Amino acid sequence: MAQDLNAGGFVLPDYSSERSLYAISCGLASFFGVKRSCIGRQFPVSGRRLVFIYLDALGWDLFQEAKAEVGGLVERGVTVFPSTTSTALSTLMSAQTPGEHGLLGYMIYNKVLGGVINGIKYSYMGEAGSGTIVRRLTQAFPVRPWLAETEAKVLALMSSDAASGELTRAYMMDRPAQNLTTIRSHTTPYELVASLVEALQGDPYDMIYVYYNNPDHLGHVYGLAGSYREIAIAELRTLLSYINDLAMRYRGKYSFLLTSDHGQVTISKVYLFNEDQELLSLLEVPPYGDSRAVWFRSRSDVRQLLKERYHMIVMDKAEVEATGLLGRVEQFVRDNVMGDYLGVAPDPLTKYHYAYREDDPSLKLRGHHSGLTPQEMLVPIVYWE
Repeated sequence: MAQDLNAGGFVLPDYSSERSLYAISCGLASFFGVKRSCIGRQFPVSGRRLVFIYLDALGWDLFQEAKAEVGGLVERGVTVFPSTTSTALSTLMSAQTPGEHGLLGYMIYNKVLGGVINGIKYSYMGEAGSGTIVRRLTQAFPVRPWLAETEAKVLALMSSDAASGELTRAYMMDRPAQNLTTIRSHTTPYELVASLVEALQGDPYDMIYVYYNNPDHLGHVYGLAGSYREIAIAELRTLLSYINDLAMRYRGKYSFLLTSDHGQVTISKVYLFNEDQELLSLLEVPPYGDSRAVWFRSRSDVRQLLKERYHMIVMDKAEVEATGLLGRVEQFVRDNVMGDYLGVAPDPLTKYHYAYREDDPSLKLRGHHSGLTPQEMLVPIVYWE
């Protein structure tokens, strides 16, 4: 199956590579003295203090097209699978593979929680609000945030929606003592840079964590093609230029590390599972996972149906593990989170969706990720030591 995926022009995650999102997560944990039994070589993070910059949806293709002049070491890296924020962020902040932490998409089934949940908001799908599940995320999933094991002083600069999100609270605020993490929100890239400048000039933090999600937002709403792509690239070029200037100016005080969680593709073909009563009747729960990497829990063999009707690349649970898509897999994740079958989009143009309500805003999104195309899987790694 892995050979078939490679032959199709897909990019598979490589959890043993030093140039990977997983290796960065292991390097971050090690930088703060947190031990993890990581696969392969970790990304070497050195220095006394770190500015870690996470630009959501900055794929390698966008980074190259921005043609920003950066003075650091530039590498082409590979993200995790599925290539989506809840999975990638969970790996970054835990130094665990997706198969170990279990956050396998935007919509995640968890047998312990008894349903499909929103992996970003941490509430049941179709439910209003966020953070409505009583059991904490770190209790419901085997995820182990490394910040929970260090007393490092952290400043987090992020957009207001991310700052109030449940994943942020789980990974940034679950600390050994109070007041170890300070969060400041911003609304524009210029405010972000201003906040970063102020922080760099002030008393030092052990880590300044910078999260900016406008490339992801633009891509989802408008797609990253034509004029919209030009707009995204222009903004990124300016932001990367500012970041490079600051990295060079404060080189003796902080090391700078920049990466992303995934890229995006602009879709033109949508399959809506709600209309397929035959398929739904064969499933234990509605399809879950993400728009281009979908899990199916079924006692019936639905492989042929998915291939013929939805043109998916289909693997059963054993094949998913054998390909190494999720890295090491914990028994809890195997039994309680993974589906019996995984369907992956065969091209950059297709998405799949199960709507929990008629006015589901996700149906209007043009840009998507979570698949295995180079546009989704390849990300930049820039390091100013």
